[in-house]
Amino acid sequence: MTVLDLQRPIDLHAHTTHSDGSFSPTELLDHAAEVGLAALAITDHDTTSALAEARPVAAKHGIELLAGCEVTVAMPSGIAHLLTYAFDEDHPGFQGLLREVRDGRDARNVRIHEKLEALKVPVSEDDVRVHAVGQIVARPHFAQAMLDRGHVDDVRQAFDRYLRDGGPAYVRPQVPRAADAIEIVVAAGGISVLAHPRSLKLGSRAAYREAFSSLKDVGLTGIEVEHPSQDAKLRRQFGALADELDLERSGGSDFHGTNKPWIALGAGDGTIDITYATWARLLARVRDGA
Repeated sequence: MTVLDLQRPIDLHAHTTHSDGSFSPTELLDHAAEVGLAALAITDHDTTSALAEARPVAAKHGIELLAGCEVTVAMPSGIAHLLTYAFDEDHPGFQGLLREVRDGRDARNVRIHEKLEALKVPVSEDDVRVHAVGQIVARPHFAQAMLDRGHVDDVRQAFDRYLRDGGPAYVRPQVPRAADAIEIVVAAGGISVLAHPRSLKLGSRAAYREAFSSLKDVGLTGIEVEHPSQDAKLRRQFGALADELDLERSGGSDFHGTNKPWIALGAGDGTIDITYATWARLLARVRDGA
């Protein structure tokens, strides 16, 4: 592969209507072509159902589709997310992991409905489900339903007032441990990257180093250093820790379409610039068995 090939722009973190994005798989690939991406990873939350629709569209545009999934997991500090790639999509253990997480989501959604009812801002299951295309019903779908019912002025207000982490309608999902999930990804031939580590809110460099190191011991491949939620200081810190622990530096826009209109595909908040070289380094870990 030439140096020029390795400099091609890609995005390793994007969502469709099959989880909490607003673009269908077809619309997302059309948009990726518009912005000039050479490769795109669809990383819907806890499902790979968008990939079948996406593949022929990616081929039509000459875009390399990178099969991915953002898996919700538990760590001692709270909920975390693993960006997983290059796995065997039919691996029974991996699909079983996703089913377990989705079952936990379903139980969580029942409790969110109950909390919103108690807060006197109720939405019905049908109100929420109308906004969900695939298998995943998530907080953005609740936010859209609350907007439809006139409980809030916009989706962001729904999160700020009710649905945000720790908010009055928040329910922590019951999901597998991160270490267990990583081991399953490895068994499925895949790699895993810890998404937007800022969200762990660990507070100190030492605490982050301990968390990253413990996950590397069970097979973690990389850290999402470049993410719109992380300022330059945090990116330097996470990048240095990745280098110190021999983990790959990764990144992506975390594109959600109109559900996060301030985030652009391939560019995030304007500071994200990921090239094919990042994917080549990640993929080399699979080939090397690292």
